[in-house]
Amino acid sequence: MKLDNFTKYVCTFILGLILGILLGVRYCKETASKSETKETIDSLINVNNKIKIKIEHLDSIKDAKVIEVGTLDNDSTLKLFYKLVKE
Repeated sequence: MKLDNFTKYVCTFILGLILGILLGVRYCKETASKSETKETIDSLINVNNKIKIKIEHLDSIKDAKVIEVGTLDNDSTLKLFYKLVKE
């Protein structure tokens, strides 16, 4: 059974259309995946920056306490020791 030229073109067109749809779906999935990855990375960077700010704040509080303890005299040191033992 021999197909005429028109039938060959129609079959070729349909196969090309199916192939194009499959490639398009795959491309969309890859693009969505890349977008989700970028959003995840951006959110992790934001969380990381917030943690850095908190650590810097705690570090400055620690430095202030170190200076405060360093300037204590003997009576103040004893009071601080009793306060820490109570806690």
